[in-house]
Amino acid sequence: MASHGLETDDWNALEREVVELFTALLRIDTTNPPGNETACALVIKDYLASNGIESTLVGELPHRQNLVARLEGARRGPTLTYMGHTDVVPSDAAEWSVPPFGGVVKDAYVWGCGATDMKNQVAAEAVALARLKRSGADFAGTVKYAATADEEVGDHCGVRWLCQNEPDALRSEYLINEGMGGLWLPVNGQRVFLLATAEKAFAQFRIRTRGRGGHASVPEKERSAVIDLARAVVALGLYDSPPIIAPFTAQFIDAVVGDAGLRARLKDARTARVAGAELRGLDAHVAALVEPLLGATFTPTLLDAGKAVNVIPTHAEACIDCRILPEMTTADTRALVAAVLDPLGIDWEFEWVDVTTPNASPAPTALSESIARVLRRDVPDAVLAPMCSGSFTDSRWVREYFPDCIAYGFAPFVAESLHAMEGGRDHEPDERIRVEDVTYQALFFERLARDLLA
Repeated sequence: MASHGLETDDWNALEREVVELFTALLRIDTTNPPGNETACALVIKDYLASNGIESTLVGELPHRQNLVARLEGARRGPTLTYMGHTDVVPSDAAEWSVPPFGGVVKDAYVWGCGATDMKNQVAAEAVALARLKRSGADFAGTVKYAATADEEVGDHCGVRWLCQNEPDALRSEYLINEGMGGLWLPVNGQRVFLLATAEKAFAQFRIRTRGRGGHASVPEKERSAVIDLARAVVALGLYDSPPIIAPFTAQFIDAVVGDAGLRARLKDARTARVAGAELRGLDAHVAALVEPLLGATFTPTLLDAGKAVNVIPTHAEACIDCRILPEMTTADTRALVAAVLDPLGIDWEFEWVDVTTPNASPAPTALSESIARVLRRDVPDAVLAPMCSGSFTDSRWVREYFPDCIAYGFAPFVAESLHAMEGGRDHEPDERIRVEDVTYQALFFERLARDLLA
């Protein structure tokens, strides 16, 4: 029997190759901070070398190196870069049913911290590169590969560092990275695959309140910095900003919402918020994709006040993770905050923490059309839905430094839907991926290179 176009023996051999490399990467603790990505880079370097591909380690810090490689095709043509990060977020072993860095294979899944974010894609892309090499690299152009450091924090030494110090490692016409792309959901008899083509921007800020300090035995209810901050945090956390229905958002709603009436209400600024709540009740996973695209989001994350339990502090502060659409400016955001907090009658101060620029790549392009062609050969009912992600990825740096590069987030999951994965497993205990999915991802990346660089 054939599996995704491969005979059983060939599929099983591919699965063994992918899982062996993948689990080796999962067994390396690359929690950021401190990172330790060099250990992963060395494993990949040995694997590529065993397949006749030279690679180089470059970076700012000895223990946080990036691995870069390139494979030249048989003819001249454009360049496609496969990119992925090897660092992971902190994990608490007590919350896991398996060791988070065990690289365990059981129940048809591969388990481990980074299993979907994103050592799966790092391994699959490396195997695709090796298979292209072993088959004679009969394509037109160049395939580059980068296993990078420091995405989860992003302060230094990763993709931004490469763009600034080793730009040729990533410079290309096309680039594939992470970003929710490849997850799919059923809509009206089709499998709608997300294609991450854009990202919202950071507009993170700090709110500070001031009041009268004193002994905690005598409450300061009317002049309490803590109570005022609590009111501010609740107000911002519960606030729904005025809807902005951009053409891109409307197209995405059409692709992922099956009910025509609900689609229409979501695309009408007068009814979008109520319709969003209705969608949440019907399908929380789809709502989590759509609602952040309706406007700015305000999520309180960090609170700080006082040093002793028996002392009323004179000031308190909170950090708010705010994400804004490309249609918004920082001045717009500041005005929204004032509209929420001024009616409370509290004394508050505002300070920006981190501000970035929304970034996007156009669609359709030769790359998106190639992704669709390759996918439909194996999943005949597949359609692509370009989307704007609410989170950031390293694609933001590539788009900033190489404006002509088409950068998408995409790694197809064919065995499990978005609903089966409960919206995705990134950054969660028991992070895992179906063996079939990570195996198919390697096959897909090989086929994509052959199709795009034909």
